[in-house]
Amino acid sequence: MDLLELLRFQARRYRCSACGENMANCGINVLAQQGNRALVRVTCAACNDENLLQIIFQTEAEEDRKPVIDEGLPETAEPISGDELLELHSVLAGHEGSLTDLFGRKG
Repeated sequence: MDLLELLRFQARRYRCSACGENMANCGINVLAQQGNRALVRVTCAACNDENLLQIIFQTEAEEDRKPVIDEGLPETAEPISGDELLELHSVLAGHEGSLTDLFGRKG
């Protein structure tokens, strides 16, 4: 599997941070590659939002080492909606107290 195929395969697991669309059909352009690093431009097919990514490949020696803490894979949640953001804003605007008081509230 070459670099472009690998990146295309991985892109299916992500959503655009701007519009929330799946990145499976995104544009991928490898701008530079040197050693185990690559600079890649990823463009969302839906909204044309562009991101530059620095990719660092794991070598075989690094693959054999077990991580000190296995964090697993992050769960991909749906993007925050506009309504959720407005609700958070109103909660924070009306809050008078400490940070611990804020997190101790039951909604």
